[in-house]
Amino acid sequence: MEKKYVIFLNGEYKYSQEFMDKLVSENAVCFCADGGANFAFKYGKMPEVIIGDLDSIEKKVLGYYKSKNILIKKFPKDKDFTDFELILKEINKISKNKNFVEKIFVVGGLGKRIDMTLSNLFIMEKYKNLVFWQENEEIFYAEKSFVLKNKKECEFSIIPISEKVEKLTLKGFKFETDKIDVKRESSRLVSNVILENEASVEFENGKLIIILKNNNKNLLY
Repeated sequence: MEKKYVIFLNGEYKYSQEFMDKLVSENAVCFCADGGANFAFKYGKMPEVIIGDLDSIEKKVLGYYKSKNILIKKFPKDKDFTDFELILKEINKISKNKNFVEKIFVVGGLGKRIDMTLSNLFIMEKYKNLVFWQENEEIFYAEKSFVLKNKKECEFSIIPISEKVEKLTLKGFKFETDKIDVKRESSRLVSNVILENEASVEFENGKLIIILKNNNKNLLY
């Protein structure tokens, strides 16, 4: 069974136990960024490694994971990378020796601090296989055309992070487009809706953050 990588960050956690059990299944390898370990502990998940300066992890949580011989890598508080990026570098080391990691799922990556939230989202331009999960929200990065399957009725937004997206064609949506250019400062691509079981997003140039949301059901199911 292919391994699934899941990263626990120290942001907002509004996940049900059912959601977390579905995401962190038997084939999941979990990494915790410092205080993210508090939430892994809360949901009863065992990380492969805990990385960070350890200023946010609770003492009882740190003691518990030490007793379970979980690998803990402590770094100085003053460093050139966030704990999140340190974990991504660690996963890159692992993946060089194993099969390519197609997707890395991130929980607790949004909320609490706007600076960390923005940093976490923009890091997708470097680590393109990240997927941020909320209970009913999925956020990922795209710089080439793609097709969405079985996402009917989901809300859909595009946030260009390049200066503009060129020749954008949307099919299978409430608001479709045909080879239009949209600048980064435009709000035109926010709050669309997927109407078909298969919807396509085609464009020639651009770097995009994609946000899928469904208030009626969990996107994992």
